[in-house]
Amino acid sequence: MSKRKSSPLWNHFEEVVPGKKAKCGYCSRVLAVSSSSIGSLSRHMKSVHPTVQISSSRQPAITPAAVEAFDGDIIASAEPAAVPSSSGSVQGEDHRADNALFVRLGQRPTAAAPTMADYVQSKKTLPRHRVQQLDEQLVRMIAKGYHALRLVDEVEFRKFVEMLNPGYTLPTRKTLSESLLPKVYNKVLETVKKQIAKAAAVCITTDAWTSCVHDGYIAVTAHFIDTETHKVCTVMIGCLEFEERHTSANLKGFLEAKFQEWNISQFVNVIVSDNAANILSAVRLGGWRSLPCYAHTLNLVVQGSLDALSDTMDRVKGVIEYFHRSHPAKKKLVEIQEQMHISPLKLKQDVTTRWNSTYDALNRLLRMKEALIATLAIMRPDINLPQDDWIVIEKATEVLKPFYEVTTEISGEQYVSASKYIVLCKIINRSLSKYSPDGHPKLERLHNALKQQMAQRFGDVENKPLLCEATILDPRFKKSGFSDLRNFEKAVAALKLRIGSDRTLTHVPVQEEATQVPAPQPPKTGSIWDDFDEEISALVPQNPTAAGIVEFDKYLDEPLIKRSENPLLWWSDRKGVYPRLYRYMLKRLNIAATSTACVVPIARIFPVIRGSCDIDEFDLALKLVSL
Repeated sequence: MSKRKSSPLWNHFEEVVPGKKAKCGYCSRVLAVSSSSIGSLSRHMKSVHPTVQISSSRQPAITPAAVEAFDGDIIASAEPAAVPSSSGSVQGEDHRADNALFVRLGQRPTAAAPTMADYVQSKKTLPRHRVQQLDEQLVRMIAKGYHALRLVDEVEFRKFVEMLNPGYTLPTRKTLSESLLPKVYNKVLETVKKQIAKAAAVCITTDAWTSCVHDGYIAVTAHFIDTETHKVCTVMIGCLEFEERHTSANLKGFLEAKFQEWNISQFVNVIVSDNAANILSAVRLGGWRSLPCYAHTLNLVVQGSLDALSDTMDRVKGVIEYFHRSHPAKKKLVEIQEQMHISPLKLKQDVTTRWNSTYDALNRLLRMKEALIATLAIMRPDINLPQDDWIVIEKATEVLKPFYEVTTEISGEQYVSASKYIVLCKIINRSLSKYSPDGHPKLERLHNALKQQMAQRFGDVENKPLLCEATILDPRFKKSGFSDLRNFEKAVAALKLRIGSDRTLTHVPVQEEATQVPAPQPPKTGSIWDDFDEEISALVPQNPTAAGIVEFDKYLDEPLIKRSENPLLWWSDRKGVYPRLYRYMLKRLNIAATSTACVVPIARIFPVIRGSCDIDEFDLALKLVSL
């Protein structure tokens, strides 16, 4: 057994059944092995993974590079005085770097401390399991930190790692992409699939976009509640180049294939996407429930209302573009800000498809107001903004600020968000009712447009069952999340029936789930308890529907918790008290209010990795980042 375990082939396989079966770390194929031979493993690597190098370990190269890197790192208190030698050199200089190194290692240096090369030579090779741990962490660092794969080829980075641990040698880029990356990906994939298989329900968010090189991509993310940790988990189950036309039929087929691949077809309870007609049609064709992305819809509300400020926004964009194009103007703006003792800031551009960018652009303009006016007066007085525009900008940011804060609040993926959908609409409408345009015609048009857009796009939000149920089942909101009490009462009545009729929430056999079955009378035993038992039997729930209603009424009577508290932890503490409601809650509070989880990670990784590796490396790195 010791011979088999010492073979370098075991760096690429995991023993599943001791002495009988082993699983490949790259393709997850399980192979039969005997107690005396591992030839099947060798044949598999040569035929299926011929590019993977089979070696016992990577020996560290012994070079003076690490010594040179320490030339400036001197700890004076740990060194003897330097004495000139007969040859003109200074004795002690050769030991400075070594002394500094040994002080950092916790060893006491001496005047005749060994050199760095001696230390490396005397350092034993790391154990195989330790090298595997370091390799795996290296892959995770590159993927999760959005680093380029060429990092392992950087000379200074290799020096740094050698100085940290001379017994470990960084893998080459080829080893990283062809060996380590697939191995870690398969390991992580297997873990995530086991985790998602335990989910009671899965919410899907999806989005498609075109890259800067005009390649079409589509991403699919799954959201579910981990019943062990009671945390909202997010996993990107697919992100790949979509070469077919983005028709509803093609998108439907893609989603179905992805759900089957992950074995979650029966657990998908809702799909959240933007308001594009093709994806909405694809969701309808697939028979799934649809929910519009809150942030995307809110962005449409703002963009559809800014026509009221069209002339002011045109002049603002002209000023921003001028400073982005003109280097002398940009330099002058920085100089004037420094003269005014202001930390230099740069103007931000408004991008129609980027959420919150309008507010960011206007708010940054206000922060730089004095410096901008002074700079434009010197450089381009013809495009300087009039005083009326500055008034419009200042008042417009006031009315847009709630939209900015709500978009930021709703876009998180590590906490419950669907239950805030209705509540945040209520908050925005309340802020609009308090806003005063001060009789300015442009601001009045903006105010009216925002109210009209909110009514058009969110007017029926309290009639959407998924959102109503999520709000009610959040112990922070319940009834207080609704603007209209009638909508709350209607949602409560429907939810009671749904909880009582949902057979997945109880273990009672189907034939025993007849609703409203009269309670059987207790038999007469001649005991003194007979009269009491007969009286109380009508009050004891005898079927799941009645039990569900009792649970629900008791839950509604519970006091609200603070908004800062975690509703999932509250449910975790009370899952024994409300077993049916708890299982139903897992199907509602897992819903994500926005599809930002599909966009943000890829937007970060794309410019970093795309230009530094080939398409196969990029696709695999993209998959690993998503997990």
